[in-house]
Amino acid sequence: MPPIEIIGIPQSNFVWAARIAAGEKGVPHVSTPLPPGHPDLAGLHPLGRIPVLRQGELVLAESRAIMAFIDQAFDGPALMPRDPRAAARAEQWVSLIVTAAEPVLIRQHLFAYLFPGTADGRPDPGRVEATLPGLERHLAWLDAALEGGFAGGQAFTLADAYLVPILHWLRGLPLAGARMAAARHLVPYLDRMMARPAVAATVPPPLPG
Repeated sequence: MPPIEIIGIPQSNFVWAARIAAGEKGVPHVSTPLPPGHPDLAGLHPLGRIPVLRQGELVLAESRAIMAFIDQAFDGPALMPRDPRAAARAEQWVSLIVTAAEPVLIRQHLFAYLFPGTADGRPDPGRVEATLPGLERHLAWLDAALEGGFAGGQAFTLADAYLVPILHWLRGLPLAGARMAAARHLVPYLDRMMARPAVAATVPPPLPG
């Protein structure tokens, strides 16, 4: 079977999640660090987004499809439960993390630092402040979800692969990091996840600035 290639800048939380999934499954992969909108993505993803998986003639766009393929096509530990009820619960947490937590924690709070849109390139305190209610609300329910040790469950699933990059980037921010440290489960969970070989082997370079 040809090796898999995961295309996208490694700092992307969705690219990193896909790489964690490959590592947890024990599937070697090649990382090709293209940014969103790169011309080489035009024929691979309908919207030029990342990540993209390529294996021979197979091209898959969107992280959830990529991670499902990795889980189902290769031998190794299951990344989603095979029991229908447990699988549905895990899928519920995947959806909550991707559609609810990620847009607030990454695209609002983190992006207020990364892409401030100010003349001097420094974060706008007002814009950052406006993200705090959402930040606190989402960190609170995530903290409660981790009481069992994993993202809404008792074992590692794709929900954890999605959550780890989000929390990793947040911990490096002053306000988010302080709120994570004050929570009961977030930092111990992240420390345990960062020690997993599949996570440690795929940690991307630091974010710019």
